[in-house]
Amino acid sequence: MALTLYPDGVENPASRQRIAEAAALLGASYEIPGGGRLIAVENTPRASDVYGRPALRGTATLALGHERRGLPRATLAAAEETVVIPTASRTVTTLNVAAAAAVAGWYVLHGSGPQARAAHPGRRWPTVLLSGDDHVEVGSSLRSAAAFGLREVLLDDREAGWFDGPHARRREARAAARWHKNPLHVRRAPLGVTAGFGEIVVITPWGPGRPIRRERFARGRRLIVVIGLAPEQIQAPPAACIRMATLGLRPTGCAPLRLTASIALAEIARQAGRPAGRGPAAAPRWPVYQREVKLAASGELLILDPAVLLDY
Repeated sequence: MALTLYPDGVENPASRQRIAEAAALLGASYEIPGGGRLIAVENTPRASDVYGRPALRGTATLALGHERRGLPRATLAAAEETVVIPTASRTVTTLNVAAAAAVAGWYVLHGSGPQARAAHPGRRWPTVLLSGDDHVEVGSSLRSAAAFGLREVLLDDREAGWFDGPHARRREARAAARWHKNPLHVRRAPLGVTAGFGEIVVITPWGPGRPIRRERFARGRRLIVVIGLAPEQIQAPPAACIRMATLGLRPTGCAPLRLTASIALAEIARQAGRPAGRGPAAAPRWPVYQREVKLAASGELLILDPAVLLDY
């Protein structure tokens, strides 16, 4: 199997660089369409969830569009499949384009079961601890957390400056997080916060551990999931149960937080589920008019009294 990430119209150089890094982590090609099946990543009426599809067999190109305008119409028309990354927030409804590339690419490659349905998905989310030292990576990760429906995140920002950094740095971080409409509650958390939990799952980009899709995350807040820290940095009581879960990415020496955190949060959201009982949207009801205008036959001359038009 072979996958290519194709940024079709992505303008921001930093986003293009992160998409290239996502391709390296996934073992995919970058930028030049690689042929095979064309899969568009776009929120359109005919798009299907990226969850619940089989693992990729053969060759495919994953097209990602402009940061605001999305994919060109020609690309959407040529695509054999269109997928959307489901979100749960009413205000933060999209991911950063590089994060979307990592999430969509990971699920296209590995496949997964469909997203669960639950009466109260929010109660099934574990406690999440993020740790990062780059302010933009932290901000983009918080944007993903809000988009997937998380209400609160513990953050050890490791000199990223989310809480106490210079004004310019905090402004950039909050712009990356879409903070003006992000309802997420971010709590400052030192590393020792993990010592208060008896069950800890540490998610790593590669290396030993249970594949992340085999880990059970929908266990509520008694479980803490740690993203962005090495196992040796975790503090835990002697009786704590610590498990390793791996994303199975290719070791590259560079695993930006927004990419690894977004994949991990997407899988937690898939397991936690969406609200049950949300069926398909009702069919539109067309309005009923007391009067209507009908087109005259070709060549037919119709003379109307202005009073009739005014009355209509």
